[in-house]
Amino acid sequence: MSATDKPLVSVIIPAYRAAGSLPAALASISVSGLQPSTLEVVIAPDDRQAYHGLETHGMTLTICAGSFMATGAGPARNRALAAARGSFIAFLDADDTWAPGYLRALLPLAKAHGATFGRTRILADGAPLLLLPPAGKDHLNLHDLGHTGASFHPVLRRDLAGPFVNMPSQDVLHTAEVLALIGGTAPLGDAAYNLHVSGGSETATGDFSARVAAAYEAYIIDIKAGKTRIPPGHVDAACAMFRAKSALNEAYTRDGKGRSFYRFMVDHLA
Repeated sequence: MSATDKPLVSVIIPAYRAAGSLPAALASISVSGLQPSTLEVVIAPDDRQAYHGLETHGMTLTICAGSFMATGAGPARNRALAAARGSFIAFLDADDTWAPGYLRALLPLAKAHGATFGRTRILADGAPLLLLPPAGKDHLNLHDLGHTGASFHPVLRRDLAGPFVNMPSQDVLHTAEVLALIGGTAPLGDAAYNLHVSGGSETATGDFSARVAAAYEAYIIDIKAGKTRIPPGHVDAACAMFRAKSALNEAYTRDGKGRSFYRFMVDHLA
């Protein structure tokens, strides 16, 4: 792809201490089912690292300014979005991967509906733990966000993407905005986003529950005040979703007993 060609899909990756995990993330993009020449990967460093020497797998690799330090995933994603040139946007965290054929499965649905999602497969130290939503559902809605406790990552038209706020679980608010903007529901494609968690993941840190609880309450206030992209007709459903997530968070704080959040969710959903 020449400098004047516009990529079909820009993949947004915020990067914080990600030198060890980025090669696997990039390799998974390279087998997502589209020609590498149609893909642009935009990495936004948030740790003052240059991330030179990464294998491009034939894709265009854009690395944003590396002068930022711990600004947060939301601001990093916004910097990547500002640099992205693709007609469609996809999201991948630096320590996660896509299942093979991910974009081949999801891009046609994004073209038809504006946005689509894959299922989120949660892997704990590499072992499959949960697949959300479970088999049998073919659409994702706001209720699913509150019921499953998982994050979901859209493939969507460029005009529907961002901006992200700078608070915990900002990706959940973004997903809620995207769903509301296209009518409250989006098709689920036959592909999985692999969310990799470990003992060192954010959900295992001691203050995580308190931080997300405060964020959920702030999101509800902002949604009611019209400070988000959620249209009036979806305000009640979006607020109910964040209340449901808050209830899950309270249950985890009360009953988690040293488990990670997603190991707690295995028992909770059972």
